[in-house]
Amino acid sequence: MPGPRKCFLTIKSLQRLDPRLLCAVLQKFPDVLRAHKIRLPAQPDLSNLDYPALQALCLCGDLPAELDDVLSYVNILGTTSGWERIQEEARAQGRKLDFQTAGLTHADLVMQAWLHDWPNNRTLLEESYARVRIHARSSYVYFPAARDVRSRYRTPTAAIMEKLQEDLSAYFIAEQLGKGTHIIKFDFAQEIWFLIKYPGQFKRQMEYDDEGATGSHMFKPEEYDAVIYHKHYGDLRMNTNRARDRTKYRILFGHALLNSANVFVPYAHVITLEPLKGRCLDLFNCEDIPGLAEISPMELTFHDLQSPGREIVWRAEPGSSLLLSNRIAPLLLPDTTDTIHRAVFRYRLRDRQKTETLTVHQGCTMTYERDGDSAVLEEWLRLRKFVKHQLAVG
Repeated sequence: MPGPRKCFLTIKSLQRLDPRLLCAVLQKFPDVLRAHKIRLPAQPDLSNLDYPALQALCLCGDLPAELDDVLSYVNILGTTSGWERIQEEARAQGRKLDFQTAGLTHADLVMQAWLHDWPNNRTLLEESYARVRIHARSSYVYFPAARDVRSRYRTPTAAIMEKLQEDLSAYFIAEQLGKGTHIIKFDFAQEIWFLIKYPGQFKRQMEYDDEGATGSHMFKPEEYDAVIYHKHYGDLRMNTNRARDRTKYRILFGHALLNSANVFVPYAHVITLEPLKGRCLDLFNCEDIPGLAEISPMELTFHDLQSPGREIVWRAEPGSSLLLSNRIAPLLLPDTTDTIHRAVFRYRLRDRQKTETLTVHQGCTMTYERDGDSAVLEEWLRLRKFVKHQLAVG
């Protein structure tokens, strides 16, 4: 389950859903309806649905995983951006959503997308939610390869993916987090992405009923980690909730992708801000980076040899950049700069008007405001030597 079904904690919230579509979803699970002794009317509407029974059903602890997920995705993806991600994922997979949308809310659209062309679209919501996660803000830690084994790379087969999921499921069960691990794969030209869904630690949430009384609701939130392999540069990067899971990912994905469990170095400082020293203004000319319209520094944190022990922060005014306010061109920083610890860049992609930010920390961490932009930004970062490579890449 992607998270607590907050939208179904009250009867009023259930009544915000189209009764016909809600019943059409529930009818796909006749065993559940029988077990909870729920009869659905032939022509459902707000007046003839047993909403107290449906509320109890939604909050029970024994729903089958698929119904549990659908109800959660209706909550999470029932927004303008969520519906856009569903349409984007459908286009990417060549699936059609050719149904009438007039009079439907975003939550209704999510249900209709799941029901449409049944059962072919049954996995669409999960894959769309994975795309939402890809577009979320996240930080990555890099793990370079100790030796060049890129020639061994093969796109994982269905059998390899099944074995990988079994191994990770056993791992999270041993970690006492429980069952429910699932891996979603996105294969791009230069990178292959894996989103790992697994059950998190129990959480307790206080809730109100229709009479205003409070109660306690226990649930296991769905957690997502991301593992990305760069096919050209041969390194792995991860966004994880728990640092201790990185070791398992390094071993399992190294074996699944390269048939070598110990290829990725566990601790390596591969991110450097040294390129910002000296004559560096040409770094921000991005004509050679497909998809990147502009990029400029907005904030720099560094130490200067003339001010030992003092951390200096340069920050551009809103709407400006450190390039526009630069008075020491062709330098960006004083020639007495010692260590640059952090840099914040503002960028815009060619197909977008809105700007986003990218934060780079000296060492091994990169933070993307929009994870989905990282494929473009990775090229700029690597070609400008912010990401160091242990392998000789031609």
